[in-house]
Amino acid sequence: MIWVLLVILGLSNVTHQQSLANSLFAEEGTSPGFVTRINKKALSIVSDQLKDRVIKFMNSDGLEFNISAPLTNQVRFTLRSSRIISFDELFFDSSMSIVPQKGISWTGTNINVTLLASFSLLTTQGEITGNVPLSFDKTNVELLLWTGVNGDGHLKTDLITCKVAANNLQLQFSQADSALLANYIPHMQNFIRQTVEQVVCPSFHAELVPVLSNRIMNTPLSASLFEQYFINYALLGPVEFSNQAITLKHRGNSFGILRQGLGRTRLNDFRLPYRSPPLQVPTADSGHMIDFYLSNYTLSSLLFWMDQYRKFDYEISRQATNNSALVGYLKTDCGTGDICAGTLFPALGTRFPGGEVVIKSHTVSYPRVVLKKNNMTIYIDSRVDAFVQQQDRSRRFLTASMNAEVKLDKPSFKDFVLHGELRIDKFKISDVASLVDGIDEGSLEFLVNALTELILNEDMAKKLKSGIQLPIMFDYTQQAANVSFEEDMLHISADFCATDKCSTTADNKDQDVDYYDTVQG
Repeated sequence: MIWVLLVILGLSNVTHQQSLANSLFAEEGTSPGFVTRINKKALSIVSDQLKDRVIKFMNSDGLEFNISAPLTNQVRFTLRSSRIISFDELFFDSSMSIVPQKGISWTGTNINVTLLASFSLLTTQGEITGNVPLSFDKTNVELLLWTGVNGDGHLKTDLITCKVAANNLQLQFSQADSALLANYIPHMQNFIRQTVEQVVCPSFHAELVPVLSNRIMNTPLSASLFEQYFINYALLGPVEFSNQAITLKHRGNSFGILRQGLGRTRLNDFRLPYRSPPLQVPTADSGHMIDFYLSNYTLSSLLFWMDQYRKFDYEISRQATNNSALVGYLKTDCGTGDICAGTLFPALGTRFPGGEVVIKSHTVSYPRVVLKKNNMTIYIDSRVDAFVQQQDRSRRFLTASMNAEVKLDKPSFKDFVLHGELRIDKFKISDVASLVDGIDEGSLEFLVNALTELILNEDMAKKLKSGIQLPIMFDYTQQAANVSFEEDMLHISADFCATDKCSTTADNKDQDVDYYDTVQG
């Protein structure tokens, strides 16, 4: 019981860290940027893996213990594990469940085992030693675990309590030892019944809890995306445990890194010009193991920071474009039969002979993301300026507004990374102010459309690069996933399998046996 008490005392410190961390995450009333849901269905994989784990360690090292206590004022009894004699793996079973408001529970039932232990009985007349089989039948072991933020700011799952319900627990002394120890055997039998949790729990804790801690909800509370962008997984409150699912509500904002002062101190910059919108997550079971529900906040905040670093500003010029064919089109003069800016817009060539066109665009506000059923649209508002470069002189001849609609194509989810390609779907040119006759909204839209096909969409498709990393909440091999656009949210669902039980391991990102899946010794 002392061992269980120490675990509970350790948990109280973790609970304090959870409360402290939550108080720093966001102001009261903040909506989550995204929600993670681990459904009850997912726990079947873990249950099967833990069953295999128990069978392995029971057939190798078995239970390891060393317990000692006084039987009387003058007699002390010590019992140490030696080796497993028999373990009935045929009747042994494993199951996992979610305990509402408390955590997750693993239960091993019908544990029938006989092991050999060495004993020592220290009396005033001397020490009696020997070996004795210890057996128990139809025994159940329950581990209750809880997930919270530890002192290192890391989400971790750990043990709260271990309970053992043992039946027919017996020390099977030989006839000679029974006669020698007749006065003490009732005390010994009573002692082993009272300390059965000290006999069983340490081994189950050492063998099973690391697997659970490593595989389920083990994640830092932020992650690097690409370039200088990061994502915040911080929780808005404690992990929620219900009958059918485990739910985690994340702050979910992307953020940047600033360097300030002479020492160029790195600071996380969480500033955004808007708050996260309400996110209404469906209550019905999706039928999948893991679900992520994202409002527009996570992607919007990423695009906001990309915009701060001018990732949606463009320049079309000889210096900025690695395309010799396109550079030819930028000239205001070209040979007979050739096509260039000067032939498309004769007034341009007349007014600015021997020059090259330079087109620049810059955003006038941050990108806005709107999620609808089967559709996600990003609105980017820009100002377009066009110049003619003549030797060392540059003159602006056009200013316009451009409103672009960008779609996220080919959305996919693999290894907890959301991938997709941005594509300019359509745009609208307005407020054209031009010094050149013949350049109006229609002709400028024609030009921008050509540039979009030649350059802009190729660049836009690479904007998200390696994707958006979501927290690895269930570290198993992914079998299938689906990404769908819903009203005001993006829904990701995924199913998994244990590596050695998947139909194929071709896509397994980690073919090596995990440390926590290997019985040591």
